[in-house]
Order: sequence, then structure tokens, then C-alpha cells
Amino acid sequence: MKERRRIKRIKYHGLIDFSVSVLEFKELKRLNLNGTGIDINDAGIGIHVDYPLESGHVLRFNGIGQKAGIVKWSMKFGNTYRIGIIFVQKAVSCTPPAIAG
Repeated sequence: MKERRRIKRIKYHGLIDFSVSVLEFKELKRLNLNGTGIDINDAGIGIHVDYPLESGHVLRFNGIGQKAGIVKWSMKFGNTYRIGIIFVQKAVSCTPPAIAG
């Protein structure tokens, strides 16, 4: 399998706490989950989780430098799921400027 990463990842085996909003049975729920790190770099992180996250889910991290990430891919791995996450840069303020008048 050809390596597609532009930045090499380093091994990371820490516990990752995060939250994610999911739609279950037409109801939006916020789940507080955790996973185990596999590898990490400045652009993203790979983790193992028990919950079947899908591509496009937005995660909010607790306790690591980056505060948010987007699931890029997910793959069933035994009884768990291995997911690849790309970090999202901190959002800039979306407050509109004051109207002069």
C-alpha cells in the first residue's frame, strides 16, 4: 500500500478524550468518547475507537494541542475502528464588523 501522507507521523499511544455530535434516530446527540492514539503529526492523528465514526464527523478534543478535527476515513479493525483524523485550524471570529452610521 502506497503511503499518501505528506508529513511523517510518529507513534503515539496516549488516551484521547473527545466529543462528537451524531444523528441517531432523527435526534442529534453529543457523545463524549475516548480512543487510543496510534500515530500523530502536525496535520492529523490516527486513533482506535469503539464507536463507528464516519468520514466527515467533527471531533472536539480535550487535552491535546489541537482542539478539533475531521474524520477523514474509518475502517473496522477487529471489534474496534481505526480512524484517521485531520486537524482543523482554530476558527477565526465570525462576528461581523460594526456598521458605520
